[in-house]
Amino acid sequence: MNWVAIDFETANEKYSSACALGIAIVENGRIIKRASWLIRPRELYFNYYNTYIHGITKEDVKDKPRFNELWDEFRPFLDGKIVIAHNASFDMSVLRHLLDEYGIPYPEVHYFCTRVLAKKVWPTLNSYRLNMISAHLGISLKHHDAEEDAVACAEISLRCCDEMGVSRLEDLAMKLGITRGRLAADNSNRPPKRKLSNLMKRRNYRKTSR
Repeated sequence: MNWVAIDFETANEKYSSACALGIAIVENGRIIKRASWLIRPRELYFNYYNTYIHGITKEDVKDKPRFNELWDEFRPFLDGKIVIAHNASFDMSVLRHLLDEYGIPYPEVHYFCTRVLAKKVWPTLNSYRLNMISAHLGISLKHHDAEEDAVACAEISLRCCDEMGVSRLEDLAMKLGITRGRLAADNSNRPPKRKLSNLMKRRNYRKTSR
């Protein structure tokens, strides 16, 4: 029962503008580690709306490492692991664009989306935004803080497993009829049950749906 939840925050409308990454590691039914990093985007431009959402400014990251300088630290948490994220298509796109921007070979990553899982497990909720699901489950959350979002995502995945009486994400997905995604250069291996729909239509506002 081991996997890692991730959450990226971005400085602007570009997927490659990650300014923060949060993780939460799940082992044997509990969260054993949580961490976060501030990241300096290659282009140090912050859209006002993005800063309004997550509170991070260029002053916060101007002296921080770039993604490629942190990759050796990030990679062990991702490579060969099962990864989860809320609205995973967004976070996987951020990761993919960052790897492309810095010419970093793709790690072996398979992933699930907790928004998709939650829709299957609790089909009558009014909203499947991360903060709304967290409120429904009594999970404390400072929304759009990368580490807090990753921890909430991990908690939701554990509650999904409990609700369905399984201990592994793979068993949960099989029970719910969901296929895991795989990180790929053209994003062609995302889970077929998950549709991108409006995610790309208003890129500057995509984070509010989380």
